Amino acid sequence: MAERVVVGLFVVEMALKLYAWRGDFWKGAWNWFDFAVVAISLVPATGPFAVLRVLRVLRILRVITAVPQMRQIIGALFKSVPGMGTVIGLLLIVVYASAILAQQLFGEDVPEYFGDLGTSLYTMFLLMTTENWPDVSEAVLEQHPYGWLFFVLYIVLTAFIILNLVIGVIVTSMEREFNEGRWEEDQELELVQHHAVMEHLVRLSDQVRRLEDRLRAQENGVAQGMDGIAAEVSGDGSGPCENSGTRESGTEGTGARRGE
Repeated sequence: MAERVVVGLFVVEMALKLYAWRGDFWKGAWNWFDFAVVAISLVPATGPFAVLRVLRVLRILRVITAVPQMRQIIGALFKSVPGMGTVIGLLLIVVYASAILAQQLFGEDVPEYFGDLGTSLYTMFLLMTTENWPDVSEAVLEQHPYGWLFFVLYIVLTAFIILNLVIGVIVTSMEREFNEGRWEEDQELELVQHHAVMEHLVRLSDQVRRLEDRLRAQENGVAQGMDGIAAEVSGDGSGPCENSGTRESGTEGTGARRGE
């Protein structure tokens, strides 16, 4: 009963998504994943499809799409595949070369670990994981006292260096994935601050322009006032001079008449 309720909720959710997003639903990889999980849940568990019953356990993977942090981790893992593939390729080359070398060196004396290439590869994988490597080394050291050099170099190179490179690539990819969201948020915040600063600068420019206009108008008014004062002063000075000239000419005329 609980299973039917859960499957029914999945189907309703998927139908609502298809109705709301329509064609855009198929543009997301996670939507394809959800659709596949729901489709597998609807496959009957009897008849020729009984083998697909095991795949119903994939329904628990829908938790990944529901939790954003899990989606970020899975996305970071997928994005780290290109860089991680190079490191893993290097690791495989080292393991393969070491397996051939170990087969040539210890195959005759320790055939249970290095009898053929397949057995030697499996032993090299165990040594890389540092699982039961003392048993392998003791079996080899009984016949080859200096064989420990091979095992020490191999374990240091694979378990301590190359595997840590794989971990470093994954961690870097996850850090980049988590920082992308923060970077976008920072860019949006910087854009908002930029618009606010530009608006403030525009307002300041308008205020400065108005102040310049007022100062220019005041300067023009002062200049006009000075011109008016200068004109008045020059007009008052010419009047007295003309009157005094008139008086002098009148006095001279009177003196002349008296002389006559």
